[in-house]
Amino acid sequence: MDEVVGNRLARVTPDAPDDRHVAPRNVPFALANARFAVRALGGTRRAERSVLSTLAEQLCARQLRVGEDLCSPGQWSPGIWIIQDGIAEVAVGVGANRCVVQTLCRGEAFGVAPLVSGRWIPCRVQAATHVSALLWPAHGFLVQLERNPALARLLLDGLADRVVDGRIRLSALLASSLAVRAARILLLEERDGVVPVSQATLASMIGASRPALNRVLGDFQRDRAIELQYRRIQLLDWDRLEDLAQSTTAPARHEPSRGPQIRQLHTGR
Repeated sequence: MDEVVGNRLARVTPDAPDDRHVAPRNVPFALANARFAVRALGGTRRAERSVLSTLAEQLCARQLRVGEDLCSPGQWSPGIWIIQDGIAEVAVGVGANRCVVQTLCRGEAFGVAPLVSGRWIPCRVQAATHVSALLWPAHGFLVQLERNPALARLLLDGLADRVVDGRIRLSALLASSLAVRAARILLLEERDGVVPVSQATLASMIGASRPALNRVLGDFQRDRAIELQYRRIQLLDWDRLEDLAQSTTAPARHEPSRGPQIRQLHTGR
């Protein structure tokens, strides 16, 4: 049987406990989790039966408390995490120097690139709320990646989407006024019309102080573009936010600006 050392496969004895796969008792529930995972990992690509059956067999349900780590910096990822409910934050640094670079919500995955590349990442992935997630253990994932071409094709599609998404996010948040960066991060972090993260986290993500961001968001709220709520922001006026997000500098109030729309470029939303 195969065992993973780092990101490599090594030979071990057949009775190694990590290689024992127990068929799930609730097969329909396991298949539903597998289909959910496919959408998170591969986007729109239709999964072959071999991929679904493997996922149904190997995915493990996990519940994580606030502050609990999904992945620690300088350590191998335990596997592929797929968020079913709650919010996890990807951050660098500690204490006052901690900076959130990404959030993960329902239907989003983390861990594919580090495991495939065999490289540690300098990030800590931590539950910001109570998180329900599926974990595909690293051992099972890497063995199947070697053996199952259909899985490799599905993951390639998903990784390509993430690369494009990451470049859009980076270009959207580079040099521009605070109002423009705030509008862009709201559009990028929106899920079903809501940005489900705190203002402190948003400030960290765009390199702003919380008081400065609060003033900008207060302006947005007075313009009826958003509604500020506890640890979340409701988006009300998409046109106003998109007008702001299209500029390299903040336009005057209600002055439309020209340029590509962030939401049109942002794949998977």
